[in-house]
Amino acid sequence: MSTDNLLLVTRDGWRHLSGGSWADVAPWPTLSESTLVVTDFEDAALGSYRFDGGRRAYAAALVEKRARTEGLTDGAAHVILHRVQAQSGGLQTFHTVVPLELWQRTQQWAAQQRDHCIVLPLGGLLAAGVGVGDARVLRAGRALHCFGQTKAGLHYHSVNAMSRTGDDLLSAVRALAGLARADIAKGIVHPVEFGSLWAVDPALETELVNHWSAQTGSGAAALPVETAGTAVTALPGLVERAGVSAAVNPPLARMAWWSERLVPGVATAVGVLALALGGFGLYVKGQARAEHDSAADGRREATALEARIAATNVAEIPQTFAPVAQLARTLGDGARYDPVAMLGLLRDIAGPGVRIQRLRLDPPAVGASGLGERSFQVDGVAEAGSVGAISRLLAALRDAGWTAQPVNAADAAAGAFSYRLTATPGPRG
Repeated sequence: MSTDNLLLVTRDGWRHLSGGSWADVAPWPTLSESTLVVTDFEDAALGSYRFDGGRRAYAAALVEKRARTEGLTDGAAHVILHRVQAQSGGLQTFHTVVPLELWQRTQQWAAQQRDHCIVLPLGGLLAAGVGVGDARVLRAGRALHCFGQTKAGLHYHSVNAMSRTGDDLLSAVRALAGLARADIAKGIVHPVEFGSLWAVDPALETELVNHWSAQTGSGAAALPVETAGTAVTALPGLVERAGVSAAVNPPLARMAWWSERLVPGVATAVGVLALALGGFGLYVKGQARAEHDSAADGRREATALEARIAATNVAEIPQTFAPVAQLARTLGDGARYDPVAMLGLLRDIAGPGVRIQRLRLDPPAVGASGLGERSFQVDGVAEAGSVGAISRLLAALRDAGWTAQPVNAADAAAGAFSYRLTATPGPRG
């Protein structure tokens, strides 16, 4: 992954790293070349939660609900899951909760750039490559973040220094070490990686690493840094380790980034493969001629067999078997209204930009003509800017054998939708 052109976005402002030098830039600039953007989403809430009985598919919704309960967000939010780990009877997450308006603005800004613009969250860099027994501390201005993993689970702590002076930063390191000391004792067996996204005093950075080691009683290793003008930064190495898999861009944008970088190697491989396929094609052509004649008899036999099968299929069902057939069709339709299966279907087909909030199975309505048809009601929200998201969802439901009828949305929020889902008549494979 090329790190020649980086943009660091934190509470301290927007800083551009290119050609071995830093430069402050105005927020939301128009980029002229392919850029990697590392952002803390205006110091959005990083955290780690444990859930009893939770399922991985609903991890983001569980995190958003708890963050709202704890007052970390007072409006719509987008949850970035950096890690989801199964625990006994539940799961644990390491995540960032981003205000929805800021999330949408960042995605729109990145998508409008003339060249590739890949967005990497700070939490993704903090967790990249951290395995069992590892931990990492990153400093972003006055904020210090510590993430680690042991057999007991995921561990995250953070503190904010009063200022960027040496004494205040040393005090913050001491406070963070006090919070993390117990977790380190649970199984952090490798030296803790320590580095800063941007620093102007390399000697102070060395002092911070040594202070951390002294306070925790465990080893610490400074992350590799590059000199950029009068500053040093561990950012290029962290970005290289995280890779595009930690990016929060839509899949198509990430694929485009990779495809551009794979073109030279792929072109060489295609040339070699073409030569090999040319020789193999001559051999196959000769074999195909020999097989053509022997296959003719097989095709004639298959045609006759298909005719016999078609004659069998048109045979009428005996009148006495009609009630049994009707019962089989009723049982088959009932099996289709399985809430668990429908939840799985919605989870698989709800693409980016659509969040399913609830699913309800409505019983058959009883009218003058007898028992009516049962149905599901699904409620959700389409994020602003996802124009075709609902259309793609409805098309996928139709392909899966469901008819969707709009009903009054249960949620008054922008982008909210509600549909009544009924099974399309006829068997489904």
